[in-house]
Amino acid sequence: MSDIKTSFVYIISGAVNSGKTTKLRAIYDEIHQGDGFVLKKVYKAGCYIGQQLERLSDQKGVPFSYKRTFLPPNWDEVYMYHDYSFSKQGLEFAYKIVLEMIEKKIEPVFIDEIGPLELMGLGFANLFRQLLQTKKVIYVTVRDNCVLSVIDRFKIKEYSFIKVN
Repeated sequence: MSDIKTSFVYIISGAVNSGKTTKLRAIYDEIHQGDGFVLKKVYKAGCYIGQQLERLSDQKGVPFSYKRTFLPPNWDEVYMYHDYSFSKQGLEFAYKIVLEMIEKKIEPVFIDEIGPLELMGLGFANLFRQLLQTKKVIYVTVRDNCVLSVIDRFKIKEYSFIKVN
């Protein structure tokens, strides 16, 4: 029997717009420990146009993904997925947050979200793989239709579900 500890992952699952991000933030606020990031929705004139990546501990944020028709000035696209453009600056900010947490041994780690992009090896895929090797407690949001693929793709061994309706 191996006594090698692996990361324990709390998978917050639900449909698109079911409250996964809200639940992730609520858990962070409740336990008053750790750090990480959420993807905060951005609206213009009541219309959803994209997401800002926001650090939980200080609410500092940077643009992360926008519909291509609403790109902010000086946008630095790292890649596209359907009609969304993803920011190199946003991705680098996410990496900075998590790598700092690994270095300073901060946990639990909160990640919003692992989904279709990561299943293609993009987005936070490499960051999440690296994080899984740290043996930390991780809270992550995952869409219902991606849960089994995420568990399989990232070889998550120890996990528990927190279902959002």
